[in-house]
Amino acid sequence: MRVEKTFDVIADVRVSDYLDRLVITPRDSSKATSIAGALRKAIPNATITRSADGVAVSGDACDELLSVRTAIDLRWRPETIRFVENRQRVRRTKAFIREEVEKLVSADRAAAERQLHDIQGTRILDDHQCTNVAAMTLPQGYGLCVFDEQGTGKTVTLIFAFDALAHRDEVDLALIVAPKSMIPEWPRDFETFKGDLYTTAVVTGSKNRKRAAIASGADVLITNFETAVSMESELAALLRSHSGRAMLVVDESFYAKNLDAKRTRAIRRLREWCTRAFVLCGTPAPNSPHDLVQQFNIVDMGATFSGVNVPDDRNEARSTVQAAIHERGVFVRHLKNEVLPDLPAKSFELISIPLQPLQYELYEELATSLLHDLESIDDRLFRKQLTSFLARRIALLQVCSNPVSILEHYHETPAKLLALDDLLEELIGRRREKVVVWSFYTASLESIVRRFNRFHPVRYDGTVTEVSARREAVRRFQDDDQTMLFVGNPAAAGAGLTLHRARFAVYESMSNQAAHYLQSLDRIHRRGQTRDVEYLILLAENTLEENEYQRLIQKQQAAHDLLGDPATETPTRQTMLADLLSNWRV
Repeated sequence: MRVEKTFDVIADVRVSDYLDRLVITPRDSSKATSIAGALRKAIPNATITRSADGVAVSGDACDELLSVRTAIDLRWRPETIRFVENRQRVRRTKAFIREEVEKLVSADRAAAERQLHDIQGTRILDDHQCTNVAAMTLPQGYGLCVFDEQGTGKTVTLIFAFDALAHRDEVDLALIVAPKSMIPEWPRDFETFKGDLYTTAVVTGSKNRKRAAIASGADVLITNFETAVSMESELAALLRSHSGRAMLVVDESFYAKNLDAKRTRAIRRLREWCTRAFVLCGTPAPNSPHDLVQQFNIVDMGATFSGVNVPDDRNEARSTVQAAIHERGVFVRHLKNEVLPDLPAKSFELISIPLQPLQYELYEELATSLLHDLESIDDRLFRKQLTSFLARRIALLQVCSNPVSILEHYHETPAKLLALDDLLEELIGRRREKVVVWSFYTASLESIVRRFNRFHPVRYDGTVTEVSARREAVRRFQDDDQTMLFVGNPAAAGAGLTLHRARFAVYESMSNQAAHYLQSLDRIHRRGQTRDVEYLILLAENTLEENEYQRLIQKQQAAHDLLGDPATETPTRQTMLADLLSNWRV
């Protein structure tokens, strides 16, 4: 459509900070209203709004802005043109890619092998891994959300996908962004599956070391989320230099779920210079349906959620997000019980622990004070003081674990330490079983390590900062027959670790983040485990802990429902007893 020339104005076009629209900024600020009017006539179906920076054009209409003829002299930057071209490409191919992925998932292995007929070595892949690689390497593909459950082999899937794309001369660089704990695993896995075919470089250490790694010419760069932010300009320059022959991988992608976070926006910007993007996560929506939005946006640049208004309320958002991903999203999801049928069973036992006298007295005092203040305050003041109230609630949970960090002169032995005395003596002392003990609080971790030193424990939490020390802790637990106890914080050790020398895991305490809990469950229940696994959950009797655990379970089920997982419930001793007694006939 041609707009009659009524004025002349020069304006710069850039991408918004949230990568969802283009912003047109006139060099003469008085022309903003005229620009908005001209664009509304030129692109009648676009959402045109005024902003403090100028005039915003919705992302779904940005390609029209590139081609429309107006009297405005639009000055385009290279990254802005790339932004538009990327969305044009996704829109052209999305329906085709979605259909092809669905065909592969519903077909047998032979269909995937036909797609990968030119790729060697795929025989070692499981059926679902072969399907994933075929889906990830479809012609005209732009990426994929790989949401297979933990322990099903997403890493090997990605390695073979990169190999296939490199073999077909489509990519020559992979940038992998992963949690710090996962960094050492990637180079080792590339070597395991591909030998010395590809060079890898880890972008960590000092700034000079990071720059050297980026400039090393490696085929695969591995870095963490923090470095993706601090070295964004250097990484972007490298990706741009590969002229559309790079791919982006985001491992444990729930770390990039919030668009307000610097890490998410940095990754979204880096993605613009990559032909394909893959997000890998077994627990992509651990806390809220909103968690999924940015993970899809990284892959398809906003196509799945274009024009979708996701309500702020998580309950209201659930159906909206679920409809979007199942009607428009492109993802694969395989569960362990479907693809690893020989994996041993798992069971849970909830153990109710009465608090010690002084411990209960302290809990009751803090709980009574918190209850009084909650009852005497209105909603406005509560919101204003929310941080303080949350801290007081956390203090209650710390008391349930070990009050030593709350009450300086607390000398009583906490109830859960006493419970661990019996549990670990039975499991390790008598039965010679290796055991993993998870705890969320530093003081509790320290007490457990000191108290059970006779079992030669290794520790894995935020106080163990050296990658080599963390790796050695895992190696000792897995290989050393004298190291019988692994003591860890699931927030630090929940992702990517293999601890299957143990078949027992004890939860002394846990965070309210479902991702930490769900990831930690799979450290002992994964490929290579040959025995049934058991989880022992210690819950302080008649306290907030009982409610907190139920919330975690509810979040777990909600996340499964969101992704369309079949309804399954792992029985506990309590549920089995209840089921049996409810139908008992004397």
